[in-house]
Amino acid sequence: MSSLLPPPAGSSFRATRGSEPVGADTPALPAWPVLVLLWGYPAFWALGLLPFAPVIVAIPMLGFLTLRRSVTVVPGLIPWFGFAVWMIPAALMVDQLGRLTGVGIRFSQYLALAIMMLYIVNARRALSPRRLLNGLTFIWVFVIVGGYLGMMFPDVRLTFTVGLLLPDFLASNDYIADLVFPSLAEVQTPPGAEEPFQRPSAPFAYTNGWGAAIAVLTPMAVATAIGHRSARAVWLVAAGLVAIIPPAVASSNRGMFLGLGIGVVYVMLRLLLRARWLALICVAALAGAAALLLTWSGFLDEIAARQEVVDTTQGRSGLYAETFERTLTSPILGYGAPRPSFRSEIWIGTQGAIWSVMFCFGFVGLALYAFMLLSGALRTAGAPNLSTLWLHASVVVACGLSLFYGMDRHLVFVGVALALMLRERYSGESSYWTPSPVPFGRRGHGR
Repeated sequence: MSSLLPPPAGSSFRATRGSEPVGADTPALPAWPVLVLLWGYPAFWALGLLPFAPVIVAIPMLGFLTLRRSVTVVPGLIPWFGFAVWMIPAALMVDQLGRLTGVGIRFSQYLALAIMMLYIVNARRALSPRRLLNGLTFIWVFVIVGGYLGMMFPDVRLTFTVGLLLPDFLASNDYIADLVFPSLAEVQTPPGAEEPFQRPSAPFAYTNGWGAAIAVLTPMAVATAIGHRSARAVWLVAAGLVAIIPPAVASSNRGMFLGLGIGVVYVMLRLLLRARWLALICVAALAGAAALLLTWSGFLDEIAARQEVVDTTQGRSGLYAETFERTLTSPILGYGAPRPSFRSEIWIGTQGAIWSVMFCFGFVGLALYAFMLLSGALRTAGAPNLSTLWLHASVVVACGLSLFYGMDRHLVFVGVALALMLRERYSGESSYWTPSPVPFGRRGHGR
């Protein structure tokens, strides 16, 4: 089968619906490149390297894949390479060097993510579901910790990072500066506000990024606890869910609340269709308790107070309309990168992944992006047990949040989850993708 990655001489790429046998001439792939990304997340952030972390670890992944005699390509992977490749002709529409740098960063991130997904599919022996989900849950915990750091030190920005090594013309670019000199919080003082809104954002550049991460990673953490089937794992995730509340209130992030709601409602509907009454009652009870606790904590009041002075809903509507209208003037390739708005101080192509992709890469890019996510979600929709169902819910949440949140950083989590599910679904001999999965740590799941 042809591939978007050129195979080395004497090797072969194989599309398969089953597992790829590993023989004497097919070296096993090591786990460390993926584990370095997951467990090294705090270090990458502290060094200002978080946006480039997937690219850094994808280099050895590509090297290890090249050394194999054959590489398995399961259905659902090729669209991720296809979207990355489409960025190349779209880059021809960029009119400034600074914007071309931004396109280069995004292209490298998406290509690296596709390589990482391919690697996970082929590293089945080393990267068990337990190892991958534990790593994703660690990031979830770190994001919660980042929320508290933003609450305690809202004015702090990390300055001793890799950004010090960049030339001035790059470091002075606002987009790049936000990436390599990450702040702990967004401090906003809109006209009419009695006091600044100190909204935690670490380890992301913006508060919306923090909220989107919580929405996407929380179902993954729940899937991990269920997969372990241990009291310790359940209590750890339960403690994390309670710990989310203070920074969530401080963030006044509606999208986060909506994303979590999408995930919970989706799981409940699937449980209803499967007549899993006990599980449905438990999820409904916990969701109701969480909603009451958020209401009692002042989350809704915080959102209402911010909306009184910042009408983000109306502002976004105008940006979306302008984004669509201007894309019509370059419908195939788009504009390659965001551009200043004619009606607002916020740039076109920065508010929402769907709108950003449409403006930057045209309607073709939008179709490729949508197919990339939706095809993966549809292929894994048959999640056969409660753990895989929650993991699949995280992909559904990401699809929903793409309408109004930028998802460049978060697709790393989604890509890991999707690669795991696609691999386990098409392996034909999975102990995880089954109605009665083996608990993590027992024979059948590896280390």
